[in-house]
Amino acid sequence: MRKPNGFTLVESIMAMILIGFAMVTLISFLYPQVERSATPHYQMRAAHLQQSIMSRILSRAFDEQSDVQGGQYRCGENNLQGEATTCTAPASLGKESGESADTFNDVDDYIGCWWSDNASDCGATTVAGRLTDLLDMSSASEYAHFTVFISVNYVGSSGNVSSTITDLKRIQLNVDAGNYGSYPLVAFRGNY
Repeated sequence: MRKPNGFTLVESIMAMILIGFAMVTLISFLYPQVERSATPHYQMRAAHLQQSIMSRILSRAFDEQSDVQGGQYRCGENNLQGEATTCTAPASLGKESGESADTFNDVDDYIGCWWSDNASDCGATTVAGRLTDLLDMSSASEYAHFTVFISVNYVGSSGNVSSTITDLKRIQLNVDAGNYGSYPLVAFRGNY
C-alpha cells in the first residue's frame, strides 16, 4: 500500500493560520514605516517654505512709519520734513487697509494665517490670505496641505513680548504640514 501524498485538512488549516498571522505582523510593522517615509519630504518642503517666507518678510521695513524708500529715517525719529514719526502701536500691528501681499512694505503686514487648501485650516486665527498670493505661485499644489501662521510682536530686552513700542520685533512663523508636523521659525527685525 502506498502512503498518500499531500496535506491533511488539519495541516492546511494550520498553514493558513500561520500565514495569516505572519501577514498581520508584517503589515502592522510595515504600514507605519511607509507612512513615516514621507515625513522627511514634508520637513524639507516646510523648511524651504519657511526660508522663502522669512526672507521675504525680513526684506521689508521695520515699521510702516519708517522710510521704506531709502532708509533715511526710522520710525520714532523726525522724517525728512522735520516732522516727528512714531512706530505703530503694538495693538495696531498688522496690514494697513487696502494692502495686499504684493504691496506689503513692513514686517507686521504679514500677520495672520496663510492657507493653501481651505481657509478653515486657520481655525480661530485671523485669515490673512492664500499661500499662493504670498509666494507668487501659480499653483496651489506646490504646497498642498500646508498652512502658515505668522505673528509679529515687539519684544523687550529680556526677549519677552512687550506691550510697548521697542526697537525690536519678533517674527514667528509656524508652518503646519498637517499629519507631518508643525515647524516653527523665529527671527528678529531691528529698527535700524
